[in-house]
Amino acid sequence: MTRILLPTDFSDNAFEAIKYALLVYKDVECTFYLMHTYTAPIYHTEYLLGSPGQIGLGDVLQESSMTQLEKLKSRLEDLYKNPKHTFMVHTAFNTLLGEVAETVEAENIDLIVMGTKGATGAKEILFGTNTVHVIKKAKCPVIAVPPKFEYEAPKEILFPTDFEIEYKKEKIAPLQAISDQHKSRINVIHVRTGYD
Repeated sequence: MTRILLPTDFSDNAFEAIKYALLVYKDVECTFYLMHTYTAPIYHTEYLLGSPGQIGLGDVLQESSMTQLEKLKSRLEDLYKNPKHTFMVHTAFNTLLGEVAETVEAENIDLIVMGTKGATGAKEILFGTNTVHVIKKAKCPVIAVPPKFEYEAPKEILFPTDFEIEYKKEKIAPLQAISDQHKSRINVIHVRTGYD
């Protein structure tokens, strides 16, 4: 069974990325982990010291996050009635990058699928900051889905690499599975910059 992590900030782009994952893997038995992370809006020294003014703030944020995740899970189960797919929800008071790393390890995640733009939606940025950090630090493959992307079965798959790591069979297995399922061709690209 394929285990896919779907980080969400509940933005439209995050939903599009989730939808993409469900469609790409429609014929594959998968467990999808819907994950949302949150932190206190402002870190005050009093908060760190356990001030009564902010005690319970984490509980309110956790409850809100869990409620939104459960609604999202129900929506996905209603829209995409697929007996091959199961959903788990995961919320945490943590940074996205920290929680992604922990969840990938704890749940033996095979793949991360996420949107490239967050709730701020800055149009001038190709990839959102969170997406770039996850791509750089994740211990498993990441598929980054751009905004307003319409799903169609992939005919060509681009695999960019900097050749900094050795790609063992298990590391590229999710990419190979997509290629096999859709009879897609994988193109490898390496762009060298600077003077070597």
